[in-house]
Amino acid sequence: DNIFRTLLAGKAVTRKSLSREIQSVSQRLNLRQAQFHLTNERAKVALKKTNPYLIMATGLIAGAVTGAMGWRKAYTAVRFSFSFYSFLLSLPSRLMGMSNG
Repeated sequence: DNIFRTLLAGKAVTRKSLSREIQSVSQRLNLRQAQFHLTNERAKVALKKTNPYLIMATGLIAGAVTGAMGWRKAYTAVRFSFSFYSFLLSLPSRLMGMSNG
């Protein structure tokens, strides 16, 4: 990143430092591609395990809710639901922490 700023500023850069920077960026890109591939494979496995009727029902419900509320309100409701669900999952550990403290 610093090399690119230096280049944009019009300053001289050595071949060696430029080569190192390219290798570093290439390694980061390879890591991100590997992470993406792993996530993609996990999603495929999870999707194959899911009942197709559940997927269809979820899609129908989502379509009906979006049609009734509009996509922005539906998005907000789903986002709140996930946050609330995470909160509910963490509640027992929080309560246990309070009773021990």
